[in-house]
Amino acid sequence: MLPVPVSLLIGGAVTSGHACTFAKFATAEHCRSRQPRVAIARREELNLRALERLHAFRREVFVDRLNWHLPLLDGTERDQFDRDDTVYFTRAGERQEEITACARLLPTLSGSYMLPEVLPELLGDVPAPRDHKVWELSRFASRLRAVRPGGGLSLSQPTLDLLASVFEFANGYGVERLVLATSLPLERLLMREGLGIRRMAPPAKMNGRAYVALYMDVPTSSINSSR
Repeated sequence: MLPVPVSLLIGGAVTSGHACTFAKFATAEHCRSRQPRVAIARREELNLRALERLHAFRREVFVDRLNWHLPLLDGTERDQFDRDDTVYFTRAGERQEEITACARLLPTLSGSYMLPEVLPELLGDVPAPRDHKVWELSRFASRLRAVRPGGGLSLSQPTLDLLASVFEFANGYGVERLVLATSLPLERLLMREGLGIRRMAPPAKMNGRAYVALYMDVPTSSINSSR
């Protein structure tokens, strides 16, 4: 990953329980993650304390550690894409109410999403996807990193658990691909894990660093989230 405990991708969210209802959005089997420490919920289903922990975690990763210039509200990181229809994923830590990883998903067919609205330069001449089978993965962050035998960096276990839940959820809704923006080092980490990714357009520089927009195929079978 990066020299700091790393945010994995540009873009996240949180909840405190291990199951959710998605009363207007999904059946229970769709929203309940097989990963015991990963919770899934829409924003309207989160209580105030859960939202505060989520946005504080995002500030810690994106603003305090990575020095990104992001909008803050009451000292925490949030933006216009934190809406009622946003789907949040959080991976709990060992301590009570600790978050070790988070992510959010937004449909590309209805409403706005981050890539074309905030990062259009990463799309080049490619039209922004508008498809019920394509969703955007953003605010995907982890507090931890892992080292492979021999010293190479890799995605941490909390990150793999979170990804497994994202893919499980996506499969439940017939989502075939995710779009996301990431740095080049993190693009290499995703490739190293054997995930099906491809560039949507050539990389572009933002604030002195190179980023790239990616398609990520949603596997139809579960990824191995435990090494």
